[in-house]
Amino acid sequence: MNTSITSENKDANSLLELIETYDNINIVGVSKIVGTSAQISNIIDSGKFTGFNTTNLFVTGITDSTTLSYLDANTTGTIEHSES
Repeated sequence: MNTSITSENKDANSLLELIETYDNINIVGVSKIVGTSAQISNIIDSGKFTGFNTTNLFVTGITDSTTLSYLDANTTGTIEHSES
């Protein structure tokens, strides 16, 4: 089963919950994903999301440079980071 999400900002955790229900989740309509680096990496690694490659990211919490580089390699969108 497939679904499409259109939302200006979307919480990474709410997107991850969709993995249990859908085989393919189109997020081309999502402007920004907000979540921890682990949550956002799980979205990438799941292979169930299409349209991620242009999404802007807001990464919360402590994140190392290797992980930020991984996220950067998977989107042409902007990446903002806040450790708070």
